[in-house]
Amino acid sequence: TRCQRDFRAPSNTPGDVLQSGGIDPNLKPFRQTEFTAGYEHQFSLEDFSLLSGDYLFSSRYTHKQVDRAVEDLGFLNSTGSEVYLIGNPGLGLARQTFLDSNLIPVKAQRDYDAVELRLEKRLSNNYYFNANYTYSRLFGNYGGLASSDENGRTSPNVNRNFDSPISGFTADGRPDNGRLATDRPHVFKMFGAYNVNWNENNATEFSGFQNISSGTPITTIVTVLGIGTIPLTRRGDLGRTAVFSQTDLGVRHRYKFGMDGKFTITAELDILNLFDEANELGKFRSIARTLTFSEEDLGFTSGTASQNLVNFMRAFQRRSFSQQIIARITQKGDKDVRYGLSSSFQGPRSVRFGFRFTF
Repeated sequence: TRCQRDFRAPSNTPGDVLQSGGIDPNLKPFRQTEFTAGYEHQFSLEDFSLLSGDYLFSSRYTHKQVDRAVEDLGFLNSTGSEVYLIGNPGLGLARQTFLDSNLIPVKAQRDYDAVELRLEKRLSNNYYFNANYTYSRLFGNYGGLASSDENGRTSPNVNRNFDSPISGFTADGRPDNGRLATDRPHVFKMFGAYNVNWNENNATEFSGFQNISSGTPITTIVTVLGIGTIPLTRRGDLGRTAVFSQTDLGVRHRYKFGMDGKFTITAELDILNLFDEANELGKFRSIARTLTFSEEDLGFTSGTASQNLVNFMRAFQRRSFSQQIIARITQKGDKDVRYGLSSSFQGPRSVRFGFRFTF
């Protein structure tokens, strides 16, 4: 059976929004809620013998959540064509449109919770430092304006997050909410510097930066109906990338001259990734090389093409197709041999020289 199906209906076509797409007339702006509570205490010699008044300890708890997102939402009109509505995922006209088609509306979720501990030494005795540790969780189904589900794609408000009723679900028929792709539960950072004053005109600063962070979650993905961000079973099923660490070093030498030292020449040296580490940053996530699964591939061929497509989308939101997809990949011999292997690495050591003249 055949039908005329338009996969790129323009959203600015005049007429019925539910037939040609458009903008929700009651579109609400993007909204994020944040709550932060903190504590700071400056230590003196009387408080603790190892810490003077130059030291500051602080802690902070932060909660951020996306209340409303704005995205292009794909759905089907009465002829089975794919049309797009600019709206709020899971809310307003988008929600009603999905419910009218017996589809499950998906609301954007992006929740961030973090506890940060920080110890800072202010500049005295020619040195200072700042060390902090953060324990956090980034959870949801919304990759953000720079979509982390698409390797940081910068197409704000028109990413692939909600481009089809099957977006937001795994191939196991469950909501794909989980640890998002930039989640790093443990992060330790430390920065410090020491100044050597040779004389009133010459001074050298030695500085360093250390970063040690958890890896990021890796998710097996399959392409279904052209949506290439569908998790096969759940987010993070392939574990995480390796622990990330990097050490940077900087040297600044300043020479003052002229009347009252009004002129300064500064020579700069920066060494990024001092130890030339090559930590893993990503893995190949797609389990199949070329297969794009459609309703026909997964057994929906009893009615018209439009009926099959709608029935498949309803079933995808409620049933498990992961084993069927794996069997299809095996049958076709289309499994990507790179699947699960490292795909990107930390950049090599780089050295930068520079000069500045200030007056």
